[in-house]
Amino acid sequence: MSEHQRDTSVPGSVDPGTVLEEWRALLATGEHLHAPDIARRLGVSEAALLAARAGTGAVRLSVDPIRVLAPLADCGRVLCAFANECGVHMPLGDVSVTAGIDGVLRISGSHMSAEIDDGAVAEIFLFEDHDPNHGNTRSLQFFSSTGAPVFKTFVFHKSRFDALRRHCHELANEDQSRVPRPLAATPGFDPLAVSLNNDANAQHIPGSAYQETISSFLGDGGAFEIEAVCRHARVTWHGTISGARFDRGMLHLHETDLRSHLRLAPLAIAHRTAKGGLSLGISASGSSERRLRIGVEN
Repeated sequence: MSEHQRDTSVPGSVDPGTVLEEWRALLATGEHLHAPDIARRLGVSEAALLAARAGTGAVRLSVDPIRVLAPLADCGRVLCAFANECGVHMPLGDVSVTAGIDGVLRISGSHMSAEIDDGAVAEIFLFEDHDPNHGNTRSLQFFSSTGAPVFKTFVFHKSRFDALRRHCHELANEDQSRVPRPLAATPGFDPLAVSLNNDANAQHIPGSAYQETISSFLGDGGAFEIEAVCRHARVTWHGTISGARFDRGMLHLHETDLRSHLRLAPLAIAHRTAKGGLSLGISASGSSERRLRIGVEN
């Protein structure tokens, strides 16, 4: 089995020493790479990537999201990262965490609200890292049973992270093996997906006009709401957009309380809604699922 076809569902099929060696070799090239890029290059899941660092930056935690996240409200400004096929969406700010009786974990702040299916979380890691591209990073990372990220949260305040670290070490999993756990397949459904076909008056926008349409829609900025729907989470950010930048087929939004990087290539559908919003989506299994909505706030 080649390095790009490793089966992380079979115990022992991924050698953590090899993964770590190849990871360091990639970083040594100086290329600006993020964890998803590295995992893709090495042919492993992101969870397997972090497992390879157990004992050297990564600590596997008990799978109890609400207990792990309990101190997050005391961590000050944090970045919460949610990814889907269109890109990554990262609100920044102070947040609080609550558990819903419906099995949904809620993260909220004055700038955002997120709903996460805590039943989808199969692995949690506390991760501290340093690389030439991103400097020192301190994060909690939550993965599904396929080893794909459900969401991640990054803490910037060092002394507050020290308290979070102590809390997490009390919740350390007995299994600190560097070999990824055998993981079952995640059911192929998206319980939080929202259909694009919910507005009969939506106007279709051809792919060739995506960039022009988005640029025109954002215009000179103003108050907006961005909703990202992922496989196991939904996050809504609301705030002021000062402008958008396009670079090599990607839309970049960089605001005080948001970072968003949207790839235009995966988008199969774009609609301008009757209420003046703009919905962007992809095609999946013959249906249209809304993955990002940019709407003007009332």
